[in-house]
This record gives sequence, C-alpha cells and structure tokens, in this order.
Amino acid sequence: HGHFHGCDIWTNFSYKGDDNPSHSHYGFLSGVIYHKNHNHETFFDDYGLKYEGFDGTMIMFPSDTLHHVKKQLLDEERITIAFNIICSDNSKKKNFLYQ
Repeated sequence: HGHFHGCDIWTNFSYKGDDNPSHSHYGFLSGVIYHKNHNHETFFDDYGLKYEGFDGTMIMFPSDTLHHVKKQLLDEERITIAFNIICSDNSKKKNFLYQ
C-alpha cells in the first residue's frame, strides 16, 4: 500500500492581471508549493476556505477539489509549483485514506 502510479509537476509564473479560474485536477492528491507568492490567496471553493500561501509553504488537497486564484494586483512575479499524485487504481486511494 502507499505506492503510486506517477505524478505531474509544473511551475506557474504569474504577473499583474493574471488569475486562475475555478478548476480541479486529475489524480488522487494535488498540491501547491508557494515559492514567491506575496501572500496571494488560493480559494478552495468546495470548502469555503482560503489559504494565504506564505512563501516556503506547501498545501495538499484531494485532486477533485475545486479551487481558484483571483486576479493578481501586485506588479511582482508570483511563482508556485503545482503537482498531482496519481494512483494506479482507485482501491489504493480508499485503502490509503483509511489505514
């Protein structure tokens, strides 16, 4: 148990005026590492929560969670690293969560 099929990872570079509309991801778990975020909040629509995204922190959430980032107002580059962890079959997802 606890073995995963693979993962996707990418870097986001955002600038003044950029946003990220509500979306979810493919996989089992998704996450964001806030490298240079300037406390630009990530909103988790399904839960009515937000996270300030302090530089040097990471957050993980179920991949099917709707989330978004509002328009960036600061004239500074925002850098985050996002990833998805993908299970090879759904039975592992259930076993991993409840063990």
